[in-house]
Amino acid sequence: MSSPTTAPLGRLQPQKRAAIVRGARLVFGRDGYARASVDAIATEACVSTRTLYKHFRGKEQLFASVLEASATEVADAFVEQVAAVPFAGSADAVPAELTGIAHALVRHTVDHPEHFAMVRQIVTESTHFPAPVLAAWQEAGPLRVEAAVAGRLQRLADQGLLAAPSIRRAVLHFVALATAEANPRGLRPAGHLSADETEIAVAAAVEAFLNGYAT
Repeated sequence: MSSPTTAPLGRLQPQKRAAIVRGARLVFGRDGYARASVDAIATEACVSTRTLYKHFRGKEQLFASVLEASATEVADAFVEQVAAVPFAGSADAVPAELTGIAHALVRHTVDHPEHFAMVRQIVTESTHFPAPVLAAWQEAGPLRVEAAVAGRLQRLADQGLLAAPSIRRAVLHFVALATAEANPRGLRPAGHLSADETEIAVAAAVEAFLNGYAT
């Protein structure tokens, strides 16, 4: 795979752009990059194959464009959810803030199954993708998610409400704990948790995190 530009999606009408992103991430997530076809993507997006080839040089450029656009969309939703979580003003309120952020992380995983199916395929087929494509994806999605969590944890640490010598490590631990039960394992699909199970899983994750990071 070469290092394609991701510009073409920006030149499409919003409705057609959304349809192509939705169809492509469904096909890439279901079939993987190597087996996915432009014809199948066109069918899922309800556009003609000719339309896709008019805007993209081929599957490589389409994949790079869709991956970055999808990651941006998912990260935008997460950042908005985290921004709505009230800030803790005292030690007693720290669990509530962390619970709100943890719920946003779970929703992040559950609400976008096609995107994360595509991400899992990237991990499986990593040798197909050049570094610039993976870097663009990281900057558009995962790094923004981590930065949003890091900003909140750093604020708590600055207030003396968390003991976190390494914010980066604290973010990795928090995200892993918060999403452990929501992430699919084996044949269980993403989003298998009920509302009550999610509450229990999030509470356990926050408690475990605070056992290591509470002041």
